[in-house]
Amino acid sequence: MEAFRENRTAAVTGAAGGLGACFSRKLAKRGYALLVIDRREPQVQQLGDELATKYGIRAEALTADLTDDDAVKSVAHRLATTPSLELLVNNAGFGLAKYVIDADVEQHLDMIRVHVMATVRLTCAALPGMIERNRGSVVNVSSLAAWTPCAGGVPYASTKAYVAVFSQGLQDELRDTNVRIQALCPGFVYTDFHGADGMKSFDPEKVPKQLWMSPDDVVECSLKNLSRRRVIVIPGWRNSILGRFMQMPVLQPIVRAIARRERSHDTEAGANERGKTDG
Repeated sequence: MEAFRENRTAAVTGAAGGLGACFSRKLAKRGYALLVIDRREPQVQQLGDELATKYGIRAEALTADLTDDDAVKSVAHRLATTPSLELLVNNAGFGLAKYVIDADVEQHLDMIRVHVMATVRLTCAALPGMIERNRGSVVNVSSLAAWTPCAGGVPYASTKAYVAVFSQGLQDELRDTNVRIQALCPGFVYTDFHGADGMKSFDPEKVPKQLWMSPDDVVECSLKNLSRRRVIVIPGWRNSILGRFMQMPVLQPIVRAIARRERSHDTEAGANERGKTDG
């Protein structure tokens, strides 16, 4: 275990489950004080209590819905006024495996609010202090989906592409500092992500088992790469090779064809009915 770091704080959004919970536990084990943030109050409070008890660190739970701009501003203020903030993990997010016209527009906008707007605001809140102290890191959780802009996954791929490009450009601006920006781009991870309502049309059984990773392996890969200037971090050697191919412009049509989802007859019929009603 690393040296105790109680004077250094890590903040994790979407901390109550999946990669966020894994990040939180690994950072607590390393001795960081934790600020765990999630919209699910009972779960995030339980996580904070667990980390404080098990690892003897200071762990504070904040309940915040990052689709609410006022809530995001409140969290941003907290980050900006935390002098010991060493690491920010912008992990909060959700999936949406639907055709654009089959989803409520608010689902698209909520995804932009969480993946893009919250990430930008929280990052901008954390950076001034990190730059002043000349140390710190921001991990923005993107996805391999950033390079699969295809039917059935438009809002998710679009917002994750923004996160990746935002991180790359931001690290270039910080090239003369010791502040690191990372865009973590995992592939398929064994979490509850694919069990959410917006992902009902996604069939995990169609994904080869070799492409799935555990949250533990993904987070370990992220933390090991924090000391480097590598911005785009793709966990797993198979995913890393796949990611390189996916980023090649000449292969983009093939990538989209493979990743494309057919439109569900149920959602298509539902959209047609909504059209008739609205008309």
